[in-house]
Amino acid sequence: MPMIKLLLRETFPKAKHYVDDYPINTVAVGAASYASTIKNEEEEIAAESSGSNFVKERVIQDDVEVDAVGIDLGTTRCCVAVNRPTGIETIGLENEGNRLLPSYVAYDEKHEKYGKIVIHRMRDHSKSTAFDAKRLLGKEFNEIKIDENWTFTVISFGNKVKLQLTTHEGETLKYPEEISTSLLKHMKEKTEQFQTKELSEVVITIPTAFNKKQKQSTHVAAILAGWKKVHLISESVAAALAYSIQNPLLSSNSQDGILVFDLGGGTLDVCVFKYKNESVEIIGRSGDPNLGGRDFDKLLIDYFAKRLKFDFKIDVPESKKYFLISKSQEIKESLSNVEEDR
Repeated sequence: MPMIKLLLRETFPKAKHYVDDYPINTVAVGAASYASTIKNEEEEIAAESSGSNFVKERVIQDDVEVDAVGIDLGTTRCCVAVNRPTGIETIGLENEGNRLLPSYVAYDEKHEKYGKIVIHRMRDHSKSTAFDAKRLLGKEFNEIKIDENWTFTVISFGNKVKLQLTTHEGETLKYPEEISTSLLKHMKEKTEQFQTKELSEVVITIPTAFNKKQKQSTHVAAILAGWKKVHLISESVAAALAYSIQNPLLSSNSQDGILVFDLGGGTLDVCVFKYKNESVEIIGRSGDPNLGGRDFDKLLIDYFAKRLKFDFKIDVPESKKYFLISKSQEIKESLSNVEEDR
């Protein structure tokens, strides 16, 4: 991250940079902001799907009846934000209250497990663990690039993608949509506990580069998870909306164009926007569906695997692959704040 920030500053030397101002839950906050302004399906279509570049930025913050739920269904982590009387708030998704839920699902027991506990148990249950499902959503088998660091097996099932996993009952095959459904269902349950009521409508963020099949797969996963009405918004637009919440004075006075650079766990999304009549006007948006933090993980994993092999004559066995993945991710996250790590 320090190098990425440096590159952005060199590329846009005259621009003001706000790189350190935004937490990792920014996209979920933007989705909840969008959710609170949706009055009906026609308005959503007009704003996001039919060519209009204007997206409302005003958030209904003083009405408890507005059940605005925004979900950042990330490749590596998930986050949920809801509308509260005091404003938009993210909720705890882990048992210990953490607001970021690693996008990992384990099937080694009767009841599925999610998040950090799954990562901690991968030493003994890596073959029962599914992750990176977002990178497989809506794709046919010949469209995916197999990651040799996946601890599960990806197979072709009528040219559809399925993950081969070991459960407490034996081997099973699951579609990526089923993995996403499990995560979305877990987040729905946690959100309803937090809001103390049943919820039925949600806004889910998706990469700008998602095609029709990927959008449809995300929608299907959400419906199967129990959400009755599902809206999709691009991650870059959600980040732009969150920016307007975090900088209300700037958003009300600025006439400048603003670039949002959202480098996520599996995708890169960029959006250029400006403020106009209390709305966010999207000037342009784009993205790369194959560039994100997971790709940095792979570079580190491959680097350390080669060092172990050539410097110490050690081949990393399949049973220890999870350990190398975990340590590489820890180093990457440390490098988000420092320029060196060991």
